[in-house]
Amino acid sequence: MYKQRPLCNQLFLLLIFPLFSCLTLAGDVSSVSADANSISRPLPTDRKLIDSEAVLIRRIKAEPTSLNPILMFTAVDAEFDYLLWDRPFVLNSELEWVLNPAVAESYGESEDRLRGVLKLRPGLKWHDGEPFTAADIAYSWAKITDNRVTCRKSRTGADQLSACEVVDSLTVRFTFKKALPANKWNIDFPIMPSHVYRELEKNDPTLEADGKGVYANRHPVGSGPYRFESWESGERIVLSRWDEYAGPAPAFEKIIFKVVPDNNAALAGFETGELDETELTPQQFALETGGQKFKSRGVTGRADRWSTYYIGWNVDGSVPFLSDARVRRAMSYALNQQAAIDRVFFGLFTPSRGLFHPRSWVGDSGIEPYEYNPKLAARLLDEAGWLVDREDGWRYKTMRDKEGKQARIRAGFQLNLVYGSQTSPRLADLFRDDLKRVGVELKTRILEWSVFNQRTFGHEFEAYLSAWTSGPEPDDAWNLFHSDSREGGRNYTGYSNPEVDKLFELARNSFSDTVRREAYQRINRIIYADAPYTFLVNAPSLWAFNRDLRGIEYSPRGPICFYPGVLGWWKPAKAQ
Repeated sequence: MYKQRPLCNQLFLLLIFPLFSCLTLAGDVSSVSADANSISRPLPTDRKLIDSEAVLIRRIKAEPTSLNPILMFTAVDAEFDYLLWDRPFVLNSELEWVLNPAVAESYGESEDRLRGVLKLRPGLKWHDGEPFTAADIAYSWAKITDNRVTCRKSRTGADQLSACEVVDSLTVRFTFKKALPANKWNIDFPIMPSHVYRELEKNDPTLEADGKGVYANRHPVGSGPYRFESWESGERIVLSRWDEYAGPAPAFEKIIFKVVPDNNAALAGFETGELDETELTPQQFALETGGQKFKSRGVTGRADRWSTYYIGWNVDGSVPFLSDARVRRAMSYALNQQAAIDRVFFGLFTPSRGLFHPRSWVGDSGIEPYEYNPKLAARLLDEAGWLVDREDGWRYKTMRDKEGKQARIRAGFQLNLVYGSQTSPRLADLFRDDLKRVGVELKTRILEWSVFNQRTFGHEFEAYLSAWTSGPEPDDAWNLFHSDSREGGRNYTGYSNPEVDKLFELARNSFSDTVRREAYQRINRIIYADAPYTFLVNAPSLWAFNRDLRGIEYSPRGPICFYPGVLGWWKPAKAQ
């Protein structure tokens, strides 16, 4: 017996109605009410009010790693989700799991929660005209769980299914390994066209090594409201509206993604009309958007976001200085976090309390952030055997180096930064001064985005500065910190703690919200103490929008990467 979850006929309209409880707008817009001049005005049902020939010019900070949906895993990659590809399930602005009425008719689970049945809407197609069927879903799951395919993000969750079977062309049956509270999230994996990749995998089971696979991953065949048009390396990616889309027609005729790594160049491009939106740095938001040049073009938006800036440490034992948790805790105490918030983030960010945002349902507001305490940092370094040389002021320790030879090693590390960031070099400069006071040397290396990613997921780093945005299901953090995610997952630091592994397993298998919350909060506190990450600050959404835009809505992920997100944006018809 399956419990059906009926669709709401008004789902799309409900999802695009904006929720601005924590949004503030700057510029000439003083109200967040959805009136005719407000950027929060929702997408109208009357298409005559919409400029259907408008082009939306968006900024991305780097090129995507791939446009094969099962291979994508970075924040830039996520910009294309829900645009190029449709899924049966989507996240709304509250980060709730809902059926997508453009794709799915129903979904139900058995009483024992070990099986689920999805019914697709008839007549679905890929952009090349081929049918989108249950076979595409089953094939995608098979490839995601194939160890020959590198699925750093999409495998987590999908690997909790024991089978994904075709019942008929419109019906998929999922069989779960266990009855888990996260199973409804585990079936929300990306879907790719089986008719494109079945032939390619015969010569290249990885789907990305052979020339034909590379071409397919750069010229995707999707199923969403926009279809791929072109990709000019290092310059732009163009999507065009797909007129045969089964769901509501999106407002823009085209979306152009311009690759602009440098934040200063992005703001300048926004002010001259080359971009319709861009994420702002704290300095830009606080100091550089008040002039007439900006105000004549745009407005700013600010809202809470579940994003955390952190330093990831290589803790797999290959970096002698960082192998001891006392050293990593010392790094957290040595950083003057409040000074960073004031000087680098202009008072707009807040201290991080670890893995989960305080406003999420597993957030732990009781945990105390590391406070600046250089004396305690020095004591922890002393205890770990890193002692100050009175002649030069640096700390040293005699131990085995990377080659296994006994050597006198100076305390320090190299921090990898992404090219184009305004805040990262300033934060690194502040941290360098803080660490020098306790005898630790910090060096930096600035890397282009793709190289930064390659070295990070290849464990070829000592430390790196990055950010991540948590989602609604805390089980996602398994992919970051569980021991079995060190190879093929996103546990780039090489962290392993048997107690954390057991707590993840306890939380994954329990249907009690109380048990799960306590387990995840315990995980957070252990990781906070073990310090494979130094959690720095929680970052809000800071954005600039063309004042002609409408339909802007925020979620805990910001104004993008949820449903409808960008699909709810529009510009008024010129007559208005």
